[in-house]
Amino acid sequence: MEYIIVGDSEKCKGCLLYCGFKEKEQAERVLNRMLNNPTRCDEQIIRGKSNVRVQEVASKDCWWNDKYD
Repeated sequence: MEYIIVGDSEKCKGCLLYCGFKEKEQAERVLNRMLNNPTRCDEQIIRGKSNVRVQEVASKDCWWNDKYD
């Protein structure tokens, strides 16, 4: 399993905001920062998003880990 951070917008439910966390605790730390002490980048990423949350993803569905030659 891996963990991602997603949020909802008017056009998209569960929009991918951050990916690639191997541990849930790491994803939760980033989520906490995004919500309570966001960087400029975080502010841009979460603008217009609601219900920002950590979501669990099966490793087989983690396309961001695919290798391309």
